[in-house]
Amino acid sequence: MKKLAVIISLFAMLFTGVSCKKNYLEVNEVKTYVSPDDLYTNYNYAQQAVWNVYSYLPDGFSLLDYEAVTENAEATNISWASHTFNNGIWNQYNNPDGSWWRNFNGIRQANLYLANKEKVNIEYIKGQITTSDSSAWFNARNNVKFMQGEVLFLKAFFYFDLVKRYAGVPIMNQPLNYDDAATWKNLPRNTVDECIKYIVALCDSAATIIPSNLSPYSWYSQGRVTSGAIKTLKAKALLYGASPLFREAGATATWADAADAFHEVIASNGYSLDANYANLFGANNGSSNELIFYRRYGNTNNVERGNFPIVFLNSDGNSITPTQNFVDQFEVLQKDNNGNITGARAFDWSNATDAENPYANRDPRMAATVVYNGVTFSSTAIETFRGGNSGLPMLNATKTGYYLSKWVNQSVNLVAGTSAAHTWIYFRYGQILLDYGEAMYNAYGATADPKNYGMTALQAVNLVRQRVQMPSLTAAQLNQQSIQHERNVELGFEDQRLWDVRRWKGGTTHLNKPVNRIEIIKNGSTYSYTVTKLENRVFEDKMNWYPVPQDEITKTGWAQNSGW
Repeated sequence: MKKLAVIISLFAMLFTGVSCKKNYLEVNEVKTYVSPDDLYTNYNYAQQAVWNVYSYLPDGFSLLDYEAVTENAEATNISWASHTFNNGIWNQYNNPDGSWWRNFNGIRQANLYLANKEKVNIEYIKGQITTSDSSAWFNARNNVKFMQGEVLFLKAFFYFDLVKRYAGVPIMNQPLNYDDAATWKNLPRNTVDECIKYIVALCDSAATIIPSNLSPYSWYSQGRVTSGAIKTLKAKALLYGASPLFREAGATATWADAADAFHEVIASNGYSLDANYANLFGANNGSSNELIFYRRYGNTNNVERGNFPIVFLNSDGNSITPTQNFVDQFEVLQKDNNGNITGARAFDWSNATDAENPYANRDPRMAATVVYNGVTFSSTAIETFRGGNSGLPMLNATKTGYYLSKWVNQSVNLVAGTSAAHTWIYFRYGQILLDYGEAMYNAYGATADPKNYGMTALQAVNLVRQRVQMPSLTAAQLNQQSIQHERNVELGFEDQRLWDVRRWKGGTTHLNKPVNRIEIIKNGSTYSYTVTKLENRVFEDKMNWYPVPQDEITKTGWAQNSGW
């Protein structure tokens, strides 16, 4: 399929300055100098209006900073938003996450399109046909139909993005003006259960419009909404709805509901695991059959400027660095005398072998995610030991002893100013298998398949492990803790951990404890490793839900989320 140039250009605009700015989505205030009737009756303008709705999708690479709100990472730049969260100094008056504004404006743009979709006029195309080939008209007719399905999905996406942060939010079926307080004054705030059901209903409606097989529609560009994306969003909404935090808030979705919805995605046979895990985060990841819904940015080097180890000239030190807490999550491979893998165990600093050589024989996903001392990165040996080429006390060096490898393209030359394509992944098949595994385990246990889906929870999780040659888990080893562990090592730095921990009600366990760094001292040709505390973090139970912005509370009279 051809590239979706308009979406790419919009996304590239949003991505500019990703390493140093936080208000990425200010450009979404699109100014049009045409009347509403002209905007929605004109076919080309209407298509541009749909592209504009796409532009309100979250900027994935800016979300790397929010990985540092978990125990997985630390932002080197002390002015970045994650520090506000980690110090516990955010509230209904000061929340650096601008998702409320972005999502409700996206919902308004979606509602504007849906309210005017019947006005789109493509009759003029018939008059332009001078041969027996009338495909242009049929393509336009189908495109107008598909655009409705796309916008319904995007609206559902925006609502899901809100509900996982704020719990119940107002459901809007009319294009109310977010900037006009009068339109919000008497608007009710819907319950969590109503919102989950609404997201599911929007997805169900979109699924009747976007066909499961898009191959006959070669003009339907890559990056647009697909049937698989719609089914995945529905399933994820049900997964969240079945999770402890959401059930406590009144959601009625069950693990069985979520398992059934994820089975629909798997049974479509439209996706498969990429043979190479690291390929998922490189310049060519957009061509992987593992990707379900994603966002293309075009060529840029902003991620690299922020996250290259500081030894590289023009690396600006605005890095998101993995913590020792995260690195310790990767298991150690056990091997026989011939080097054959016989099993895996948890890494343990009290084990003398682990402590002496902590980066040997680890889960391969660690090397694909983390840059550690001694590894070769872009043809350069990285030294994160004290006094090394990328270690403290160098200005802007990593505070944790690590740098990020996932998403960072080593082929980029910052001195020459080269760049590479970047694609952020919202949904991928590896996520689906782990989501399905979690839902199936909680609904039916590790090895039961009472609905004859053809895959148990254990099989789903082991498929993900087997992709990177990690030994399979046994039924006795599969439990909620091992599922959570697998999600973190597989999906780290993909905007999953922060929301997973919250929906499990695990914030006070995982996000309210110190994060650690590694202190490495070089002695001749050997190294000594000491785990030390980097900083304390603050997380209270009330923080499982964001507070609704106070100005919305003031003008609507809604009850604020508990504890705020």
